[in-house]
Amino acid sequence: MTTKAALAAIALTASMFAPQAQAATPVDHALVNLIDFNSDNLGNSFAGAGDFSDHFTFTTDASAYITDALLHTVKTEVTISSFGLYLASNNSLVGSSAIEVSETDSSVAQAGSGYWRFSGVNIAANTDYYVAVNGSVLSTSGTAYGGTVFITAVPEPETYAMLLGGLGIMAFLARRRKAA
Repeated sequence: MTTKAALAAIALTASMFAPQAQAATPVDHALVNLIDFNSDNLGNSFAGAGDFSDHFTFTTDASAYITDALLHTVKTEVTISSFGLYLASNNSLVGSSAIEVSETDSSVAQAGSGYWRFSGVNIAANTDYYVAVNGSVLSTSGTAYGGTVFITAVPEPETYAMLLGGLGIMAFLARRRKAA
Protein backbone atom coordinates (compact mmCIF):
# COMPACT_ATOMS: atom_id res chain seq x y z
CA MET A 1 0.00 0.00 0.00
CA THR A 2 1.39 3.38 -0.97
CA THR A 3 1.69 6.31 1.44
CA LYS A 4 -0.94 8.21 -0.48
CA ALA A 5 -3.44 5.35 -0.24
CA ALA A 6 -2.70 4.88 3.47
CA LEU A 7 -3.32 8.58 4.18
CA ALA A 8 -6.57 8.46 2.19
CA ALA A 9 -7.75 5.41 4.17
CA ILE A 10 -6.92 7.13 7.48
CA ALA A 11 -8.76 10.31 6.41
CA LEU A 12 -11.81 8.32 5.33
CA THR A 13 -11.89 6.39 8.61
CA ALA A 14 -11.49 9.58 10.68
CA SER A 15 -14.32 11.31 8.78
CA MET A 16 -16.71 8.51 9.71
CA PHE A 17 -16.14 9.21 13.42
CA ALA A 18 -16.11 13.02 13.19
CA PRO A 19 -19.16 14.77 14.64
CA GLN A 20 -21.77 15.61 12.03
CA ALA A 21 -23.43 19.02 11.88
CA GLN A 22 -27.06 18.78 12.85
CA ALA A 23 -29.83 20.97 14.19
CA ALA A 24 -29.71 21.48 17.94
CA THR A 25 -32.45 19.89 20.03
CA PRO A 26 -34.40 22.60 21.90
CA VAL A 27 -33.55 22.91 25.60
CA ASP A 28 -36.50 24.03 27.76
CA HIS A 29 -36.23 26.59 30.55
CA ALA A 30 -39.06 28.19 32.57
CA LEU A 31 -39.80 31.90 32.97
CA VAL A 32 -41.67 31.68 36.28
CA ASN A 33 -41.76 35.39 37.18
CA LEU A 34 -43.80 36.31 34.09
CA ILE A 35 -46.89 34.72 35.63
CA ASP A 36 -47.24 37.68 38.02
CA PHE A 37 -46.88 40.37 35.31
CA ASN A 38 -43.30 41.14 36.05
CA SER A 39 -39.99 40.60 34.26
CA ASP A 40 -37.77 37.58 34.04
CA ASN A 41 -34.25 36.96 32.81
CA LEU A 42 -33.32 34.50 30.10
CA GLY A 43 -29.95 33.27 29.06
CA ASN A 44 -27.58 30.37 28.78
CA SER A 45 -23.85 29.71 28.97
CA PHE A 46 -21.84 27.35 26.81
CA ALA A 47 -18.53 25.54 27.28
CA GLY A 48 -17.60 25.40 23.60
CA ALA A 49 -18.61 26.01 20.00
CA GLY A 50 -21.77 24.60 18.40
CA ASP A 51 -25.41 25.24 17.56
CA PHE A 52 -28.04 25.81 20.24
CA SER A 53 -31.81 26.14 20.53
CA ASP A 54 -33.27 27.38 23.83
CA HIS A 55 -36.98 27.63 24.65
CA PHE A 56 -38.06 29.74 27.64
CA THR A 57 -41.63 28.65 28.42
CA PHE A 58 -44.35 30.49 30.37
CA THR A 59 -48.11 30.71 30.88
CA THR A 60 -49.99 33.68 32.33
CA ASP A 61 -53.19 33.55 34.38
CA ALA A 62 -54.74 36.50 32.55
CA SER A 63 -54.28 38.36 29.28
CA ALA A 64 -50.98 40.20 29.16
CA TYR A 65 -48.78 42.39 27.00
CA ILE A 66 -45.06 41.93 26.36
CA THR A 67 -43.74 45.45 26.60
CA ASP A 68 -40.18 44.50 25.71
CA ALA A 69 -37.91 41.49 25.19
CA LEU A 70 -34.22 42.21 24.77
CA LEU A 71 -31.33 39.81 24.13
CA HIS A 72 -27.62 40.66 24.35
CA THR A 73 -24.59 38.80 23.00
CA VAL A 74 -21.00 39.46 22.05
CA LYS A 75 -21.11 39.25 18.24
CA THR A 76 -17.68 37.69 17.86
CA GLU A 77 -18.68 34.83 20.18
CA VAL A 78 -22.39 34.11 19.42
CA THR A 79 -24.49 34.40 16.27
CA ILE A 80 -28.25 34.57 16.84
CA SER A 81 -30.28 33.15 13.95
CA SER A 82 -33.73 33.76 15.49
CA PHE A 83 -35.26 35.30 18.59
CA GLY A 84 -39.01 35.53 19.01
CA LEU A 85 -42.21 34.59 20.81
CA TYR A 86 -44.00 31.39 19.78
CA LEU A 87 -47.31 29.74 20.60
CA ALA A 88 -46.40 26.39 22.18
CA SER A 89 -49.41 24.45 20.85
CA ASN A 90 -48.40 24.75 17.18
CA ASN A 91 -44.95 26.42 17.26
CA SER A 92 -46.22 29.43 15.32
CA LEU A 93 -44.56 32.82 15.58
CA VAL A 94 -46.68 35.33 17.52
CA GLY A 95 -46.35 38.95 16.42
CA SER A 96 -43.18 40.44 15.04
CA SER A 97 -39.91 38.61 14.89
CA ALA A 98 -36.84 40.16 16.40
CA ILE A 99 -34.56 42.64 14.67
CA GLU A 100 -31.06 43.64 15.58
CA VAL A 101 -30.83 47.01 17.30
CA SER A 102 -28.33 49.41 15.76
CA GLU A 103 -25.00 49.72 17.56
CA THR A 104 -25.44 53.50 17.40
CA ASP A 105 -28.47 53.27 19.73
CA SER A 106 -26.83 54.58 22.89
CA SER A 107 -29.58 53.17 25.12
CA VAL A 108 -28.54 49.57 24.51
CA ALA A 109 -25.41 49.33 22.39
CA GLN A 110 -21.83 48.57 23.29
CA ALA A 111 -19.03 48.12 20.78
CA GLY A 112 -18.82 44.56 19.48
CA SER A 113 -22.17 43.60 20.96
CA GLY A 114 -25.37 42.41 19.36
CA TYR A 115 -28.86 43.26 20.56
CA TRP A 116 -32.10 41.68 19.42
CA ARG A 117 -35.49 43.00 20.48
CA PHE A 118 -39.20 42.46 20.02
CA SER A 119 -42.01 44.28 21.80
CA GLY A 120 -45.70 45.11 21.73
CA VAL A 121 -47.11 41.59 21.66
CA ASN A 122 -50.49 40.68 23.21
CA ILE A 123 -50.75 37.24 24.76
CA ALA A 124 -53.86 35.32 25.80
CA ALA A 125 -54.69 34.01 29.26
CA ASN A 126 -53.99 30.39 30.18
CA THR A 127 -52.05 29.75 26.97
CA ASP A 128 -48.58 28.26 26.76
CA TYR A 129 -45.91 30.33 25.02
CA TYR A 130 -42.16 30.17 24.66
CA VAL A 131 -39.44 32.62 23.78
CA ALA A 132 -37.07 30.86 21.37
CA VAL A 133 -33.40 31.72 21.01
CA ASN A 134 -31.56 29.88 18.24
CA GLY A 135 -28.01 30.38 17.12
CA SER A 136 -24.41 29.25 17.07
CA VAL A 137 -21.57 29.64 19.54
CA LEU A 138 -18.44 30.69 17.67
CA SER A 139 -16.05 30.78 20.61
CA THR A 140 -14.28 27.52 21.42
CA SER A 141 -13.48 28.73 24.93
CA GLY A 142 -17.14 29.20 25.88
CA THR A 143 -19.44 32.17 26.17
CA ALA A 144 -22.97 33.17 27.18
CA TYR A 145 -25.93 35.30 26.18
CA GLY A 146 -28.53 36.98 28.34
CA GLY A 147 -31.67 39.03 28.19
CA THR A 148 -34.89 40.08 29.86
CA VAL A 149 -38.60 39.80 29.07
CA PHE A 150 -40.95 42.45 30.50
CA ILE A 151 -44.67 41.75 30.74
CA THR A 152 -47.64 43.78 32.02
CA ALA A 153 -51.29 43.03 32.55
CA VAL A 154 -53.77 44.16 29.91
CA PRO A 155 -56.26 46.52 31.56
CA GLU A 156 -59.83 45.22 31.82
CA PRO A 157 -62.62 47.23 30.11
CA GLU A 158 -63.81 48.34 33.57
CA THR A 159 -60.46 50.04 34.14
CA TYR A 160 -60.89 52.12 31.00
CA ALA A 161 -64.48 52.97 32.01
CA MET A 162 -63.28 54.21 35.43
CA LEU A 163 -60.54 56.26 33.77
CA LEU A 164 -63.00 57.91 31.38
CA GLY A 165 -65.47 58.51 34.22
CA GLY A 166 -62.78 60.18 36.32
CA LEU A 167 -61.69 62.38 33.43
CA GLY A 168 -65.34 63.35 32.85
CA ILE A 169 -65.77 64.39 36.49
CA MET A 170 -62.51 66.41 36.35
CA ALA A 171 -63.68 68.18 33.18
CA PHE A 172 -67.08 68.92 34.75
CA LEU A 173 -65.48 70.40 37.88
CA ALA A 174 -62.99 72.47 35.85
CA ARG A 175 -65.80 73.86 33.68
CA ARG A 176 -67.93 74.64 36.75
CA ARG A 177 -65.03 76.55 38.39
CA LYS A 178 -64.36 78.48 35.19
CA ALA A 179 -68.04 79.52 34.95
CA ALA A 180 -68.07 80.76 38.58
